[in-house]
Amino acid sequence: MRFGFIGTGTITKAVVTGMLRFDVAFERISLSPRNEKIAGELAALDERISVCASNQAVLESSDAVCLAVVPQIAVDVLGQLEFSARHRVISFLAGVPLDQLRRLVGPVQSVTRAVPLPAVAEGRGSTAICPADKTARGIFSALGEAVEVDDESRFDALSAVTATMASFYAVLESEAQWLVKQGVEYDAARAFLSGYYVGLAHDAARTMQPFAQLTDECMTPGGINEQVHAELLQRGTYSHYQRALDGVLERIRASP
Repeated sequence: MRFGFIGTGTITKAVVTGMLRFDVAFERISLSPRNEKIAGELAALDERISVCASNQAVLESSDAVCLAVVPQIAVDVLGQLEFSARHRVISFLAGVPLDQLRRLVGPVQSVTRAVPLPAVAEGRGSTAICPADKTARGIFSALGEAVEVDDESRFDALSAVTATMASFYAVLESEAQWLVKQGVEYDAARAFLSGYYVGLAHDAARTMQPFAQLTDECMTPGGINEQVHAELLQRGTYSHYQRALDGVLERIRASP
């Protein structure tokens, strides 16, 4: 299959890099010329990857087209293009629902949404897909975990959860600064915490146990994990996360 990418930013770079690294089958990849630096770097990786002179040229040389421009310019960019019924469209556009996408890509019958994150370059992380789509699944199941849903409201909820990246790193920074106060050098604190959380993520990924069960298994009666968990629970820390996500979901669903 011939793949095209409209928009050549961080996510396109991650997806194409992952496709090469994990041997996703493709005939050619055509790239938008918008970000000359990233497009050139990707084209240098494989002779099957080329940078087109225009976005329309990307469409004309592709079967499956990934939309990866920022949502703010999506209407302007896509409105200038002529799609064909033969195209399969995979949209990475945050907050742009399927109904609007279908209007923007005209005669295209196969339209799906996906939320790939930079970790796909390393074959890690999860990508939400809506609706289920063989082409999108073929890419993202090779680049980590592909999670397909047929209800766009569930897809929006999965998208909302990706708003926790900054807060995740902020928690690590808070713990690192606490360690610094205890006399640990910052570099040592960062190295320890990075490895520690990689280990926890690995444990979560290798089992199908509910997170609540993993929580219980980490605690012994009167132990230090139970102490921290009980204090955070009492202070309502976890419920703050859910309220914040409610706000993100409202924002996503309010998008035009």
